[in-house]
Amino acid sequence: MKGQVVLEYPFQMFLYIVVILVVISLIITFRTQILTYLKLCDYLPQGCQSQQECSTFQTKETTIDASVLTKYCNLCWDKTGAKDYRKDCLCYIVSGSYSPITFTNKNCELKCDKQATAVFFAYDNLLKEISIKC
Repeated sequence: MKGQVVLEYPFQMFLYIVVILVVISLIITFRTQILTYLKLCDYLPQGCQSQQECSTFQTKETTIDASVLTKYCNLCWDKTGAKDYRKDCLCYIVSGSYSPITFTNKNCELKCDKQATAVFFAYDNLLKEISIKC
């Protein structure tokens, strides 16, 4: 019984340390979700990352086909929709030869049904999708 009392204190301290480390790692892992759920960024903005302003990039491609549409659609989505950007944004203006094609992507909607020399990739905050226009 004497050995049981001697080992009780070290195991109790070890258990406290493990619990503290688990709680700290959970807070670090879910930091952004905690900040947005409790709306702490409104009260303590110095601890929050400021949202980047939307910037528009102009690029040139020889032909604009389904792979180019997918590429720029995914880039625009990663820049805005995936980060829950709260404003409309014109992400890319891609110049090149475009002929109407069929295109499907879960985050994008193709709204260009004529031949064009430039295609615009714009994020719509209200619909939470990328619109591809001529």
